[in-house]
Amino acid sequence: MRNTRSLLIGVLLASAGNAIAASSVDLTVKGSITPSACTPLLSSGGVADFGKISVKDLRPDNPTYLPIQPMQMTVTCEAATPIAIAAQDNREGTESDLDYYKFGIGLTNASEKLGYATISLSAMVDEQRVRVIGSQDGGQSWIHDSSLMDDGLTSFAVLGTLTPIPVTRLVAALQVRAVIAPADNLTFNQEEPIDGSVTLTVRYL
Repeated sequence: MRNTRSLLIGVLLASAGNAIAASSVDLTVKGSITPSACTPLLSSGGVADFGKISVKDLRPDNPTYLPIQPMQMTVTCEAATPIAIAAQDNREGTESDLDYYKFGIGLTNASEKLGYATISLSAMVDEQRVRVIGSQDGGQSWIHDSSLMDDGLTSFAVLGTLTPIPVTRLVAALQVRAVIAPADNLTFNQEEPIDGSVTLTVRYL
């Protein structure tokens, strides 16, 4: 593996040295086909339902934190495979507070940002407790991080380490929390739906 890396670096350096004189350039297409597939599943049909909340119960000048809604995610793989979970915010731009960990929950009818949601998790891989780790650079580096990130990766490591491990069966306990923006900043002339949507995708590492 080290020889392959050295050869690749050498080719790239050689190409860079001839960049001024060259009239053509090569584009390399790379990747791999994994022989095993993993299937994700969410409990409750993938819906965290916070029910109806009265405007009178919202804090006027501070965010209102709604009760946490628990959910379970399982991922079953045909063979032990290093994986990560990629989170994509389908309501991006509607979160009332910008942060990697905050997902939009929609706009009011007056086009005001209703608030945001966060998703934290703990996990077991093949019946062993593991450390949840996260990456913001496509998996090049990892940190201890127990919350899903928009456009980030979440993976699983042996306790005390930061290297993704192969997974046959993952069971993750999710905690979904919705936060409503200060009521004084919102217009409530009619019922406003909490309308968050996050796509979770299994990525093969």
